[in-house]
Amino acid sequence: MNRTAKLIWALYDFATTPVAFAINSMYLPLLIIAAGGDYGLVGLLPIITGAIAVFWTPLAGDLIDSSRNREQVRHRVILASVAVACGSIIGMALLDTLPALILLFGMMSIGVHTGWTAINSFLASETSHDELGSVSGFGTIFGYLGGGFGAGGAVLIEHFVGMGPAVIFIAIFLFTFGIIPGLFLPESENPSVRSQSLLQGLRDLAPVIRKNRTLKACLIASILWTDALSTVMTFASLLAVNVLGIPEQNTSLYLAPVLPAAILGGYIHGNAGDRYGLVNIMFLNLILWASGYVFIIYFVELVPSIVISLIAGFALGGTVSLTRAIYAKILPPGFEGRLFGLAAMFFFFGGSIGPLLTGIIADLPGMNLRYALIVPYTFTMFSMPFLLLVRENGVVFEGP
Repeated sequence: MNRTAKLIWALYDFATTPVAFAINSMYLPLLIIAAGGDYGLVGLLPIITGAIAVFWTPLAGDLIDSSRNREQVRHRVILASVAVACGSIIGMALLDTLPALILLFGMMSIGVHTGWTAINSFLASETSHDELGSVSGFGTIFGYLGGGFGAGGAVLIEHFVGMGPAVIFIAIFLFTFGIIPGLFLPESENPSVRSQSLLQGLRDLAPVIRKNRTLKACLIASILWTDALSTVMTFASLLAVNVLGIPEQNTSLYLAPVLPAAILGGYIHGNAGDRYGLVNIMFLNLILWASGYVFIIYFVELVPSIVISLIAGFALGGTVSLTRAIYAKILPPGFEGRLFGLAAMFFFFGGSIGPLLTGIIADLPGMNLRYALIVPYTFTMFSMPFLLLVRENGVVFEGP
């Protein structure tokens, strides 16, 4: 992937990361609680989104893979996804009832993840295997820079004007930068492997997944660690207030040390993965997450909250970079859109069980959000044996 293509590709991360930081992790949980919801509902939101999106993201990927003009369809998918996400975010700023917030969050997530399917099919098809880690890391760096500008701008607007205009600002930010890859992403340098039809393209996935042990192991492992990561992101603002002890009026400011740490984590993990093996570095990243959960549960008072935020940001940047790079590296050629769409579908559901369980446990009598972190710890630990089965340098097949 040349420099121009890499820059245009990375702008989708730049545009959408503020959504994860400002909407998913900061404003939405607070809006849900303010509208009369509880921790359990906050944790339930991802599974509601997954139920809506379950059949759509693989179909969006198949639209790209099976098209005669893959680039044109990819552009249209990205543009449509940005429009849906922006409209949903504006609606969340204007409507404050629980049913409206839930519906609009679902639509926003579907839009963002549909664009994610399209943009990462380009990454998988156009990037050489020996630089996937660094290119994915570049996207992560750009994403967290966007998170800094987008979420930082939202914090300033919230301080002077209020939360509603701050949420609308995120929608404007997403639209401004998200349409650029939708309009200008370069044409593919690799030919499309066209299926006979959309349905045939989806049916072709079954034997590919069934015969490929590496792909199955990677899907299972990434679902588990994505679930743990989704739990942290879903409850981030509440963890800051109720576990790290940050005053609620300063909740937004705790993102400040997370962003540079995430940028550094994305760069170091991505480049180290290209040099020492993506799977090897991912395993170390999971060990860091697991150790962090244990430390917060039992020893959080011993370390300043800023240190915990820095470590979490560093690990977060690494997880995002490596997850995408590993998956892109093992995909069979011609299936990039469908398999990234399938991954988005699984990540929707995989990212829902942990938040739901965490919310339920945190609401139990005598429990709290701090001890409910045993849920993401468990999911992280369960992902490690499956990661060891992933062979990034060669596809492992069960049979012909």
